[in-house]
Amino acid sequence: MKMDAIPTLPWIKKGDHIGEIIANAVTRTEVSLEDGDILCVASKVISTAEGREVLLSNVTAGEVAKRIHTKVPRKDARVIQKMIDVTEDPSGHQLEVFHDYIGAWLPNGMRLTSGGIDKIDAETIMLLPEDADKSAREIGETIQRMCNVTVGVVITDSDGRIEKKGATQIAIGLYGVPALRSSETIDSLTGEVKQSVETFCDLLAGAAALIMGQRGTNRPVVKISGVSYTFNAESTIQDSLSRAPN
Repeated sequence: MKMDAIPTLPWIKKGDHIGEIIANAVTRTEVSLEDGDILCVASKVISTAEGREVLLSNVTAGEVAKRIHTKVPRKDARVIQKMIDVTEDPSGHQLEVFHDYIGAWLPNGMRLTSGGIDKIDAETIMLLPEDADKSAREIGETIQRMCNVTVGVVITDSDGRIEKKGATQIAIGLYGVPALRSSETIDSLTGEVKQSVETFCDLLAGAAALIMGQRGTNRPVVKISGVSYTFNAESTIQDSLSRAPN
């Protein structure tokens, strides 16, 4: 397996077409794309292009958000309100509050720390892409059209865990890449066949994070080559989830 950041990408702004920007960067550099390569794309550049920034001055915290804020005072009550909003459940029951942690169950069945909301500065937050699977498909199809290669696309986002410090990268949207990978082994003593299932899309996202770094490095797209998989244009992040959509 080999990983490379796609170089010479401009800073993304609202209205940009991410697939075209990637394709143009590939054609003007020595980076090549081949059939079967996988592009891992940081969700925040997609959110930026989609105009998903929210000014907290335009958000009014409700009573539920204020009550949760008393339990986790480090979180701005207005940010908590947006977490509630993205769950589409005004009761707040789709939030998980544990000590200093707030997780949110999203309508598609995914649970993310803070509902995937990032704080850009004291008065600005960034929401997740509207539909990460759709964004992944648009990127993949644009690459196919402009570069004449078939690549898989994984939209990644940083996420934390209740029991661990820091964050890792996970997949939140897919195109072409299977969500899961199954393997079989035979027990040498009993002859029993054992099957294991890995969250393939998250393994790719975590690997790409080693190259991407954190926000501000401007390495939001990483190419992964040499990984064997069967391309499936119908893959979605839902294939990896154990909880059904709301």
